[in-house]
Amino acid sequence: MGSVRDRSVKCLLAIDDDPDAAHLIAQIANKSGYEARALTDTRGVRQVLNEWQPDVLTLDLCMPDEDGFQLLTVLQQAGFKGPLIVISGKDGWLRQAACDLAEVRGISVATHLQKPIDVQGFRDLLNTLQLVC
Repeated sequence: MGSVRDRSVKCLLAIDDDPDAAHLIAQIANKSGYEARALTDTRGVRQVLNEWQPDVLTLDLCMPDEDGFQLLTVLQQAGFKGPLIVISGKDGWLRQAACDLAEVRGISVATHLQKPIDVQGFRDLLNTLQLVC
């Protein structure tokens, strides 16, 4: 993962321990005009945030090393301001709690989505974020 990026193109980092989910999210983002990367091992998230500095981030909540709630602290420490999209198979109240905590930590939250994601709805969201970010 190189650290050089084109600042004229919005970048999206998909963090999910499920490689298929992370790569699907990155693929949809790439087809929506983003430079996107999938990260399945949360131990590398600090380095990617510091070197690549993504504009948009998707975050799964349940992961083995550090869960999404723990990663909110990492995002805050790295100065990530969002928008953040929480994508999880967990109940809506838990996804909303993660969004609320992110906002308390100064991270802008776009929304939260249920897995499996609605591909067209996700594309529409990404297109909207490109216009407003």
